[in-house]
Amino acid sequence: MITKGDIIEALRSAGLTAGMTVFSHANIAFFGPVAGAANMSELIDIMLAAFKSVLGPDGTLVLPVFTYSFSSDKQDGIFDLQKSVSTTSGLGNWLIANGMGRRSADPMLSVVALGGSADSLTRDIDPICFGPRSIWARLYEADATICNLNLDSGSTYLHWVERELGVAYRSDIPMMGTIIDHGRPRAAKIVYTGRSLADPNAVPKFEHYHNASVAAGLSKIVPLGRGQIVAQSCRKARDFLGELLERNPYILTARHEKLVV
Repeated sequence: MITKGDIIEALRSAGLTAGMTVFSHANIAFFGPVAGAANMSELIDIMLAAFKSVLGPDGTLVLPVFTYSFSSDKQDGIFDLQKSVSTTSGLGNWLIANGMGRRSADPMLSVVALGGSADSLTRDIDPICFGPRSIWARLYEADATICNLNLDSGSTYLHWVERELGVAYRSDIPMMGTIIDHGRPRAAKIVYTGRSLADPNAVPKFEHYHNASVAAGLSKIVPLGRGQIVAQSCRKARDFLGELLERNPYILTARHEKLVV
C-alpha cells in the first residue's frame, strides 16, 4: 500500500517543482491501494492534495475533461460548461462535479485547471481546438510538464504539435453547436483537427514515440505502487517529435512500422 507521502515523493522525483504548470492524463486507480482512500472520491482527494503539495500555491494543475460535444456522433451538439462531463476523466469530472477549478469553453477538448495560472490558461480559449490560443499552445508557452499517471508518454498535446507541423493525416474540420454557460446558450463555430475515421492507418499510436522518448532521456519514468509516473517537458516534446516526424512522418499512427532512432 502506498501513502500520500509516497505520491508526493514520486511526483518530485518525476521533476515536478513548486510554481510549475502540469498537464496530466491519469488512471489513478491502477496504482493500487492508497492509505486513507476507501473509495474513489477519497483517492481523488489524496491525489489532488499531493499535486498541490508539490506545485504550491503558484503552480497549476491542468486536467482533461474532453466531451467531444460537437462531434458527428453527438445528436444534440450541446456543451454545458458547468455540467458536461467526460467519460474518461475521473479526476477532472470530480472537479467539475464539485464546482472547483477553471474550465475552458472548448466543446471538444475542454480542460479544468487549478492553481495560480488557472484563469489565464483557460480564459478566451481559441475556437480552433489546436490553434494559437488553445490550451495546448499555452502549455507550450508556459513550458509546462506533461505528467501522466499510469500511461505512457503519449498525450493530446502531441496532436497540437502534429497540426503545428502540418502532418498529412490530420485536417481541419469545421463544427457547429451550442455552448451553455451558467444556463445561457450561444451558438458556436469551432475547428477541430482530426484524422479520417475511415482510415485504419491514421489511428493514433504512441508506443514508438514513448520508446524513443525514454531512450533519448526525454521522458522520466518513476515507479509508484503497481504503476508509474511518466513526465516530459512540453517544449522538449515539441522539438523531439518534430525531429522524429522528419524521419518518419507517420510515427504517431498505425501506419508506422519501424522506428529508426
